Amino acid sequence: MSFLGRFLVEQGAVSEAQLEDGLRFQRENNRRIGEVAVERGVLSAEQVLAIRDRQREDSRLFGDIAVGERRMSRRTLDELLFFQKVQHVYLGEALLLLGHLDRGRYRELLGRYAVLREAGRVELRYLQEYFAENRVAEIFFTALSRAMARLAGLAPQPAGVGEAFAWPAGQETAVVSGTVLGCRDLAVAIGLDAGLAAKLAEASADVFDTTLRYFGDMLRDAGLRLAEARLDRPGRFEYPSRQCLFVRGITPYGDAAVVFRMGEAGA
Repeated sequence: MSFLGRFLVEQGAVSEAQLEDGLRFQRENNRRIGEVAVERGVLSAEQVLAIRDRQREDSRLFGDIAVGERRMSRRTLDELLFFQKVQHVYLGEALLLLGHLDRGRYRELLGRYAVLREAGRVELRYLQEYFAENRVAEIFFTALSRAMARLAGLAPQPAGVGEAFAWPAGQETAVVSGTVLGCRDLAVAIGLDAGLAAKLAEASADVFDTTLRYFGDMLRDAGLRLAEARLDRPGRFEYPSRQCLFVRGITPYGDAAVVFRMGEAGA
């Protein structure tokens, strides 16, 4: 999913069809870490396929498996991730290249972000892909989805991105908090409907702990860093809704509600 994409559609900057075209362009032009490793002679195509097969049973990321099996060093992995990031085509860039997004309109959206940041009250829904911190929300939802898929074979479908909602009573909740990039405070509230919580409870591992572990690993591999991370149950999450991004993940057993807030440290 793309939070930037949903924001651009909500603002009337692009249509749903144009957004899908931009996402397709990204899929076709952005390379996976294994492809970068083959291009630079670190791994063979056969080794990449073997690691991908291993991922069917191993929850670790591709790079972690490669390092764990001594197919490359941690330093080499960091170098590959750097090359992958440098060559990455961001969604805003893709939409500009395809002619779906007017450059002046895009600058206007960036300006709105800059004004909010100067005011010290950056609203997370306005963060976009030319700034590193925007990736945090998408990565967290991906980490939660991956944890649920790993533990219970569930793949929550995102819905209502950006739309505030009241949390139903009886949800199992937790709050993840920490500091990202050394200067931005993060708080994420997670709520699971009773039916979904019961389904996940059948697994031997804890979905909240697993999500936090995946989240930290995925942030690191995206060139970000989560510091002072902690998990509280049920935890306290008391921020004005205008400062937060709301996302609902739908499953056959109930919904997973996620609320993000990221701001300047100490704000």
